[in-house]
Amino acid sequence: MEIYTLTISFPYDEEEQPWSRVIEVKEDFTLVKLHKYIQAIVEFDDDHLYEYFIGKNPRNRASSVPKKTQLNEIYPLKGYKLYYLFDFGDSWLFEIKKSRKKKIENNKIKYPLIIESTGINPEQYPEYED
Repeated sequence: MEIYTLTISFPYDEEEQPWSRVIEVKEDFTLVKLHKYIQAIVEFDDDHLYEYFIGKNPRNRASSVPKKTQLNEIYPLKGYKLYYLFDFGDSWLFEIKKSRKKKIENNKIKYPLIIESTGINPEQYPEYED
């Protein structure tokens, strides 16, 4: 089975520190499982709606993607990117890019797996100063 290397990141302001996680997952990983894994990675409370969509950029949506879709049904994306939007009020928008390198499953490794980490997790409910 093929292993996909995904870079998950979200847009940040110039004052903010970049955040990204590079993970490895099996090609048949569903978007529901990816949602749960991202929630665990960022340590958010999974208490809001979410959706996945494909577009050239976050403002140019080509189509929504059903949550039960497997990654191998989405990739390769030519000219488009996969986006994950969590919490329609606060709009936590993550961009998901797949590496072009082909990798085969190693039976000694348990997937999914974080292989690289940049930045600190954002606070889902930051305390704002008045």
